[in-house]
Amino acid sequence: AKPSAFQPATPHVPRAATSAKALESSIYVLDQQKREWAGIPSAEKAALLERCLENMVSVTDGVARETVKAKGGYESGLGEEITAWSSCCWIVREAIKAVAADFKPALGKTRKIKGTNQVACEVFPRGLLGLVFLGMRGEVWLQPGEEKARQGRPKEVAGEEGALWLILGAGNQVPAVIGDIVHCMFMCNAAVVVKMNPVNDYLGTYLESSFQPLISKGYLQIVYGAAEVGKTLVEHPQVDAIHMTGSDRTFDAITWQGRPKPSKESKETPPFTKPIHAELGCVTPYIILPGNWSDEDLDFQARQCVSGKFHNAGHNCVALEVLILPENWHLRSKFMERIKHYLGQSQNRVAWYPHSQKSYDRFSAKFPEAKRFGAFSEDTGQSPWLLAEGLTPETADGSAENWCGVMQEVRIKSRSLSDYVEQVAAFCNDKLWGDLSCAVFVDPKTQKHSKKEVDFLIQSLKYGSVAVNVPTTIVFAVPNLTWGAFPGNTVYDIRSGNACVHNCACLQNTQKSVLYAPWKAPIYPVWNFDNVNLPSSAKCMVKLFAFQNLANFAALAMQALLGAP
Repeated sequence: AKPSAFQPATPHVPRAATSAKALESSIYVLDQQKREWAGIPSAEKAALLERCLENMVSVTDGVARETVKAKGGYESGLGEEITAWSSCCWIVREAIKAVAADFKPALGKTRKIKGTNQVACEVFPRGLLGLVFLGMRGEVWLQPGEEKARQGRPKEVAGEEGALWLILGAGNQVPAVIGDIVHCMFMCNAAVVVKMNPVNDYLGTYLESSFQPLISKGYLQIVYGAAEVGKTLVEHPQVDAIHMTGSDRTFDAITWQGRPKPSKESKETPPFTKPIHAELGCVTPYIILPGNWSDEDLDFQARQCVSGKFHNAGHNCVALEVLILPENWHLRSKFMERIKHYLGQSQNRVAWYPHSQKSYDRFSAKFPEAKRFGAFSEDTGQSPWLLAEGLTPETADGSAENWCGVMQEVRIKSRSLSDYVEQVAAFCNDKLWGDLSCAVFVDPKTQKHSKKEVDFLIQSLKYGSVAVNVPTTIVFAVPNLTWGAFPGNTVYDIRSGNACVHNCACLQNTQKSVLYAPWKAPIYPVWNFDNVNLPSSAKCMVKLFAFQNLANFAALAMQALLGAP
């Protein structure tokens, strides 16, 4: 198989806004049905969600085609978008398991984290998926002082009177929208109105079809429109809470109602008093720990890193933004040559997300010496990748998420590995905006012989998710892990948000998730940008994640073996 040819993006024209009368009708229906929804037994809710999942599988091809039409298609053709839809099916399947188990699904081993007063609970992989994700181990770390794993619904759960929540849908990725629906309705027990983002409201038809069992009973409504519709719903007296995946600017605009945001030290009460649960962005770092890597290692890990940038054209809150390396690592130059090789070899993406070109231009002006890979195309809208090389913690810019096809290489001088990991932790925690997710790449010998330093780094990184030897996109995809900012953000400095979603293990009082992966996957990863059989593998992933049986596993295994370029 060969990489697919580039498919140009077709600019999307947003749907007409839902009328004021129709909005009121939707809110009225949900308000009437919220108590009924809250009182439905878990088994019945799981059965409703099962019907939704069957519908989701049936619309897979339509979702992928429509999304590629809007975003453009690259090396994997429809594969990237089918993979994204497979993660939607996965979180719905794991939510069904959690609800059916009355929010106490089986857990794996728990362990005390050495040198701390924290407990880590193994939640992934479970069952048949252990054969799919060979060598991986996903843990949810509890808050310091929590001595025992406790399971149940989130603290925000609606009571027997029910609640009506508004979801302001993400515009970049449909898995975020599906995950938010599952979280708000099934974990938190609320009836929900989803306002689709105009950027990807072309998917609304498919969501309506998928969730028809919930919509037909008045437990869920999907509406359309831009900021004015959002403002109407946010301020509607029948809406009890807002859940959003988006930017910190939107959060601040709602919270402070257009007023200047006060300082962190302020005790000023926000004028907007409804709860806002937010999943926001991050200047995502990928951290390289030095080791004696082979040429094959250098090449494979470079592919993984750039895949974390290429996915969705960089319009992701998990996209690689800052690549951190030790300046005195003897293989640093060779590794960066492989990074640059794949930046140059890959197809340039279209910066399709609104205002992302402004971020691109701002980065280019900030780093005029940044190396360009490719050229601008007036015909297709493709932009070259940009790499600002040889930066230091002082010259790098970690103040804002770029959200486009640019990245920074930051070199850290150090006297030892211990000194390096201390500096890395301080740089990431204190200098890079956001605290959503990060990745660490460390070879097996370094893990074994420098366990103290590796453990220190993973423990010290104040991020909601830490991926070890895989791109951060994979942590987001695993439903039993938690997803959200590191705890502690406030309305005065919201950073990556204040919500914790996914968590189909239903653990309470969590701090962060850590996903450990083998140094090299047993088969060529489906998350690598140049997987040449991704469309076929991804279709099998949809079926396996939705219906976890041996026949679907065998079908995926056969296709996955054909992915290496």
